[in-house]
Amino acid sequence: MSQQVIHFHCQIDQDTTERFRDRCLQAIADGATSLLLFLSTTGGSTNFGFSLYSFLKSLPVPLCAVNAGNIESMGIIMYLAAAERVAAPHSRFLIHPMTWHFSQSAVDHSRLREYLSSLNNDLERYVRIFEQETAQAERKLDIFHCLSTEEKVIPAYDSLACGIAHRLEQVVFAKDARHLSVSGTH
Repeated sequence: MSQQVIHFHCQIDQDTTERFRDRCLQAIADGATSLLLFLSTTGGSTNFGFSLYSFLKSLPVPLCAVNAGNIESMGIIMYLAAAERVAAPHSRFLIHPMTWHFSQSAVDHSRLREYLSSLNNDLERYVRIFEQETAQAERKLDIFHCLSTEEKVIPAYDSLACGIAHRLEQVVFAKDARHLSVSGTH
């Protein structure tokens, strides 16, 4: 089977999550024995970011994720789901304080408490996943601080010590690679 590459160069939302899931499942149904995830994302929804992490962890084939440019925010959680993680030499990672977008013009005390509880739970889940997936890092990143107080830009070369990426490499696709794409538009 030829190399199976799935490109994800967009934000994480319901539509892109569903299309990404479908591309992965399609590649596996077509006989893929491993997947190369070529990623560049500014992040997006925490709900769908955590769902992507769980989905990728459930796949029955080995995953290699490549930071093809920038992986930010919830995109890092998606990236960390792969057992093998590569960063292009000039790529970067960005971790920043979590935010919540309100879609309602009026909220009561109960709803505000619910939002705060959800935001705190998302922060806790992100920290747990990050610490679990980077447990072998030679330099531990204070991920809670990055998510709650002060952003952190991590260049590719520094991502190795932090345990985010396992190696730096300019990936070159096989000539017969099969490419599946997910973009922000259909």
